[in-house]
Amino acid sequence: MHEDRGRVSYCRVPGDHSVAYAQMGSGSPLVMVPGWLCHLEQSWSHPAATTARAKFAAAHRFVWYDRLGCGLSDRDGFELSVDNDVAQLRAVMDAAGIGRAHLIGYSFGAPPAAVFAARYPERVDRLVFYSGFARGTAMMPAESLQAVTQLIRADWTMASQLLATRLLPNASSQDLRWFSRFQQVAAAQEMAARLIEHTWSMDVRAALPGITAPTLVAHNRDDQAIPFSAGQEIAALVPGAELHLLDGNEHDPFIRDSGSVVETILAFVNGRPVAAADPPRPPGSPEPGLTGRERDVLRLIASGATNDQIASALEVSVKTVERHVTSVYRKVGAGGRADATRCAVAMGMV
Repeated sequence: MHEDRGRVSYCRVPGDHSVAYAQMGSGSPLVMVPGWLCHLEQSWSHPAATTARAKFAAAHRFVWYDRLGCGLSDRDGFELSVDNDVAQLRAVMDAAGIGRAHLIGYSFGAPPAAVFAARYPERVDRLVFYSGFARGTAMMPAESLQAVTQLIRADWTMASQLLATRLLPNASSQDLRWFSRFQQVAAAQEMAARLIEHTWSMDVRAALPGITAPTLVAHNRDDQAIPFSAGQEIAALVPGAELHLLDGNEHDPFIRDSGSVVETILAFVNGRPVAAADPPRPPGSPEPGLTGRERDVLRLIASGATNDQIASALEVSVKTVERHVTSVYRKVGAGGRADATRCAVAMGMV
């Protein structure tokens, strides 16, 4: 890996398994505990994710790693357990010479980050949960878990495509292709299924009251993968935790709306006030200053057009459409295409 993509190193965990980690930047350490699937190189290959990582590394010594089963770490032969997840985090910090750090527990990474913070309070400065949960059963009922894992085991390519649309509901076709491929590269078919089952079995609620580090719980209002109620549960159980509601519906933090997520995290770990999220705009409220091109985009969204189709109709690039869509959603207070369509109807566009 090139230097500008981070320095890759390896450490050992109990059982003599190898965990790969990388780091960029300087300053106080900021360690990200990974989500369900990860890959040191591929996780950050999307342009928006690359920008997010650069922002973290510009302010901190940013460290991230591949959990066992994924990416450049050992892919099999180990036990799946929360204690093993915590041991991986500890091994990475020890190998990197980090005594104390800010932690980001994203999605799957929330439970091990919580247990680590409760077990080793002297090693955690500030703690951020993003799209997190304390118990896996808060994510989905048992029937949904069975359906998802069966599909992964039956057809990993199809499953990765369907999961991409759920994790990135507003994504362009290009983003969906990227995310689908990323999932398949990050983990083998059986490991992906086993990791989801492991996620669902987690329950670290008993550890949360023991967390003493200043804690931020950030969660999208309409997260399609992990409901906002799961974030509320964390905030209710961690003493003094600050709950920050983000007005969106996507799960991945660094692809579609990386700007606001990164700024929220950096503000908190750097001790600055976290800006309050704008309340959603009620459907039928006055038009919120859309430009002519944004009105065209909103009208096409309401007609059911995809980002690719909008780009073709307006004779612009898909990236330009994505920027307009993001701006439109922000201005009308939409969490996704359904919200945007309702606003378009209320404005008399449809």
